[in-house]
Amino acid sequence: MRIWHSREAAPQEPLAEPADVAERPVPVGAASSRNLLIGAGVLCVLAAAIIVFRSDDKADGVPIPLGAPSGSQQSLDDVDTMIARLAERLEKNPADGEGFRMLGWSYVMTGKPDKAIAPYKRALELLPNNALVHAGYGEALVGVAGGKVTPEARSQFDRALKIDPTEPRARNFEALWLSQNGNERQALDQWIALVNAGPADAPWQADVRRQIDIVAKKLGLDVAGKIKTASAGTLFGPDPSAVQSAEAMPAEDRQAMIDGMVEGLAEKLKSNPKNPEGWARLLRSRMVLGQTEQAGKDLAAARKALADNPVGLKMVLAVAVEVHVPGA
Repeated sequence: MRIWHSREAAPQEPLAEPADVAERPVPVGAASSRNLLIGAGVLCVLAAAIIVFRSDDKADGVPIPLGAPSGSQQSLDDVDTMIARLAERLEKNPADGEGFRMLGWSYVMTGKPDKAIAPYKRALELLPNNALVHAGYGEALVGVAGGKVTPEARSQFDRALKIDPTEPRARNFEALWLSQNGNERQALDQWIALVNAGPADAPWQADVRRQIDIVAKKLGLDVAGKIKTASAGTLFGPDPSAVQSAEAMPAEDRQAMIDGMVEGLAEKLKSNPKNPEGWARLLRSRMVLGQTEQAGKDLAAARKALADNPVGLKMVLAVAVEVHVPGA
């Protein structure tokens, strides 16, 4: 999951930011994050960890590995094409709830929350008790509303938290709702609790920390001693120069970059095995890359690591079944 900080503006505005944007209170979670960088950055995230394309041409149902030769069904050259292919596959498989959730997420990820509404509604019909679906749908509604947490969006976050009280995206937007309704101190406390409870390497950490800084400054509060120290990687996220380089990479080099991202995630899980979102991302990534045997081993490790977290394990197992991990 990626939580975005954005301005009160249309979701498909240009990437450039006014000089004063860092000084204004900005909602976390409306439009596409400037830090994620639409283009190569989104491409790598989608390709390496999230979108699973079901190939109608594969008899065994295993997705074609991303980075395969240009004659394959998959291409790393165009995010919009990748998303369109997922949409086409869902037309042939209208009962794939997880697929519709991923399609909605992909639209939000690329700054098109209006297009995410229909797939998320379908995902809700198929997966009514899935916290990720409710939280994702709520996020799309916030994006369509220009960053405002509407009553309809808040109801989705409330539902997500009833299913999974630890769901970080829903917790973030609940805090944003408080902030937008004059309860900034309470919102600040909730954001601090979210940051401290979440994995240090979670992709949303940097944005929530920035939001904490903005609100704390506005309230004249020093909260440094209340927040866990973050690593440089957590604070700064993807290196823009690396993203630009990826855009011009040959296919083999780009694939190597993706492989490196997946192995990096695997290494992080060795030091923080209690992270169900990380296990879910790793399993998706393994299957996208065709690493089915390793995915089976990772699933076994996830079962052991999350034995005392039934909610998190249930989410990981649901993903494993959806992407056909051996042993799921």
